[in-house]
Amino acid sequence: MTRRYQNWIPGVVVWAWLLLSLGLAKRYPWVDTIWFVAWMLFLVVVAVGSAVYTFRHRHETGGVVGYRGVPRWVVTLFGGNGDSK
Repeated sequence: MTRRYQNWIPGVVVWAWLLLSLGLAKRYPWVDTIWFVAWMLFLVVVAVGSAVYTFRHRHETGGVVGYRGVPRWVVTLFGGNGDSK
């Protein structure tokens, strides 16, 4: 499998999970709680990681300021190209 297709795997998994949960939400009301916990955990991990990276590399001048400290896989997951530097 080429690297190009490996980058798509997390996105496909998340979107498949989203569509499946939308279909099952009326039958299983706890699906909303699982989504909330998963997204909050994801946001906390990315926020802490970004803050640590930004403080450790505060004297760097390269890169787009909006993407500084954000892992490349997060940018790729949400449709970016991952070329922040």
